[in-house]
Amino acid sequence: MLKTFFLHLKWREATLIAVFFISLILLILQSSYLFTLLTPHNINSLPKYGLKTTTLSTNPQKGIPVNSLVVNKNTEATKASKINYPVPQIPMGRQIRVPILNYHYIGNNPNPADKARDSLSVSPDKFAAEMKYLADNHYSTITFDTLYPALQGTISLPPKPIILTFDDGYEDFFYNAFPILLQYHLRAVSFIPTGLMNQGYYLTWDQIRQMQRSGLISFEAHSVHHYQLTSLSDYALKAEIVGSKNTLQAELGVPVNFFAYPYGTYDGRVIQALKSAGFIGATSTWASKIQSQGTIFYMPRMRVGGYTDLNSFISLL
Repeated sequence: MLKTFFLHLKWREATLIAVFFISLILLILQSSYLFTLLTPHNINSLPKYGLKTTTLSTNPQKGIPVNSLVVNKNTEATKASKINYPVPQIPMGRQIRVPILNYHYIGNNPNPADKARDSLSVSPDKFAAEMKYLADNHYSTITFDTLYPALQGTISLPPKPIILTFDDGYEDFFYNAFPILLQYHLRAVSFIPTGLMNQGYYLTWDQIRQMQRSGLISFEAHSVHHYQLTSLSDYALKAEIVGSKNTLQAELGVPVNFFAYPYGTYDGRVIQALKSAGFIGATSTWASKIQSQGTIFYMPRMRVGGYTDLNSFISLL
């Protein structure tokens, strides 16, 4: 019957049917091979090419994949990283009231659908009004190089001290924030993830050096690639911390002593890695206006975002 069927087929039709059956046989063989390969006794022998990706909707370039080999495999360290996120700490030792304000984007949100960025974006007009308020009311903008010795009791701070910080090194800091800071002669600190500079909408090293020469802007470390540090192996953690410090010092020719935790996350292992690298302090994201000797490696900051009006801004001071 099949023989009669094939005899009545045209040459083209017979070829198509033959190709179909050959493809079907190959597919069955391939599926059988994969099933055998992925059985429990074989799966552990496969090459480890998996990627761990951290994606931030407001910043696609932060989604740089992390090779699975740098993810911390130690069970206890992994458990610790899940519970040791920053929580309000009790100030200890010498205490000083110095609000540290935390900004991200200074510019209008180019993507209205990105609601997360709305909360991180301060328009240039709002930022200008905030800086005018600081100048008109005689606030003294200082840096961490001034705060640290004050906490040690070796210097006195000027009246109404405050620190302005800007995370992530976006280029809108150069175009939108820097001219306003110059206008009111206000100091600021920019935390830089060094491996992202000269890319996309990040600062260039030439822009960074130009702002440094003004004497108003200082630059501190924010890791190399903005990974969540608590998830990294000891080797990768050291590379992110030491690498950022060394690159900044080489580019700018000044000591880099302070660090901001990406995403505000840290644990005892991360703090120890900072100390081993020679850092003397770090900032996090929990809210308080009080700085102390005991919280020098997780200094609190007050976030200023897109929903912060001027009265709310004043309440942060």
